[in-house]
Amino acid sequence: MIDFVILGIVVGISYGLLALPLSLLFIATGTVDFALGAYAVLAGLVCYMVGGPFGMAAGVLSAVAAASIVGIVSRLLDHKRRTDHLTLVLASFGFAIFLESLVLSTFGEQPYVRHPFSDYWDLFGVRVSPQAGVNLLAALTVLAVTFALLYATPIGRMMRASAVNPRGATLAGIPVHMMRASTFVFAGLLAGVAGVLHLYTSGLSYSSGMHLALSSFGAAIIFGLKSPLRAFLGGIAIGIVESLSNGYLPSHAATLVPLLFIFTVLIVQGTSRTLSGGRA
Repeated sequence: MIDFVILGIVVGISYGLLALPLSLLFIATGTVDFALGAYAVLAGLVCYMVGGPFGMAAGVLSAVAAASIVGIVSRLLDHKRRTDHLTLVLASFGFAIFLESLVLSTFGEQPYVRHPFSDYWDLFGVRVSPQAGVNLLAALTVLAVTFALLYATPIGRMMRASAVNPRGATLAGIPVHMMRASTFVFAGLLAGVAGVLHLYTSGLSYSSGMHLALSSFGAAIIFGLKSPLRAFLGGIAIGIVESLSNGYLPSHAATLVPLLFIFTVLIVQGTSRTLSGGRA
């Protein structure tokens, strides 16, 4: 069980790093980008193709470029439909399908994975790859940078103001459209980092994008879409549940358990709010 839990935490870090930009986008723009999983896959496979440190940089930059395209689309849609966030959600979903087809035609159907470490750590009697430490360090760094950006800098305040009241922010002199575009770029950066880590952890294939997107979205909503930290912790929880279900349950049932976990948490949260409202 300890082995499965540790593996779940390592995989959950990738989910959390994708749930983090989902929450960030929702805070800053009021919408979500379902193509984040596809950005991660693109980043991981570009990293594999190029190889080495330059491969990591190329992978992250490819995710940033893809996210920038969605940011431009968001700007165009916002110019025509200022309050219709569902249009962008559907557009990002369509772009995710396009990226999946592009990755399939470029890299093929086979999965790709890299294991850079041949030695393992002994943790509570369990052999753990040093990649787990790399993932944890990367996650803590990303969390610190994100919180510093969002809550301790003028840029973060402008991002949040642009999401809460775009017209008021514009009247206050805040470049709302630039803030939203920069948020998409930053989300692509985080998705690229998550994709590279996933490549070195459990591997990626052309079809991994939708699974990553659904897992990260579920992670973001179960503990709060408006809180990046809770969204990240939701990714850890999803990773642990997924790892335990894969370890102890048949394959046809293991895929359903994380979804049932998400639904259960949402139902419990809804019931708690209803009871609290009734007592009030």
